[in-house]
Amino acid sequence: MGIYQHLCYKVEDLFVKILASKQEPGITRQKVDAYRKRQFEEAVRKKQEQEARLEDIRRKEEERQGRERQEVLAILSQFMGMDHIDYTTYEFNEISKNKAFFKHLTDMVLDKGEKGLAFQYCEFNKSSRQQIRGYLIATSKKALFISTDGVFQQKFRYQTVQNVQWLQESLLEKKLYIQYGTKQLEFDKIYDLDQIKRVGNVILNLAREVRK
Repeated sequence: MGIYQHLCYKVEDLFVKILASKQEPGITRQKVDAYRKRQFEEAVRKKQEQEARLEDIRRKEEERQGRERQEVLAILSQFMGMDHIDYTTYEFNEISKNKAFFKHLTDMVLDKGEKGLAFQYCEFNKSSRQQIRGYLIATSKKALFISTDGVFQQKFRYQTVQNVQWLQESLLEKKLYIQYGTKQLEFDKIYDLDQIKRVGNVILNLAREVRK
């Protein structure tokens, strides 16, 4: 019993004594006990209803998350291939946040049979005056940068990639450089070191593979 309820009972008992001096004590006690029982049963009922509501909310949230996960996995399967099961948490979360973008990417941008291998959200420094936010994507056929609105796209042939480097630009921010022929492509506003290493390694390994 809680302290508040205990105090309430003490107050009620005091009133019982006062009333019992004017009425039959047994009848007064029965009325008080019946009142307390009704109050207790009502409190139990409300608690059970609240628990049932919370359980229903929890169940619906689990069902929503389950549907969400299945939808993301379906996009992953289309974008990265049915047998591509080594996707990262980063990639899963990015697709979860941008499902329409990755559906469009799969349906309208990639070539037939082309699959995504790894990707990173970043900023492409196209020139000193033009920086574009979007995704750097390594696919089975090429590297690709596409803006988040899908308007800007630039493709990079693996045959032309000479080297890939990443570095720590600041405490949180990372940067990726791709030596593309005589040009140096620069991508920054990157905050996941493991993911950009993954993307960089895929691009570098495929570039070496096609030059063999």
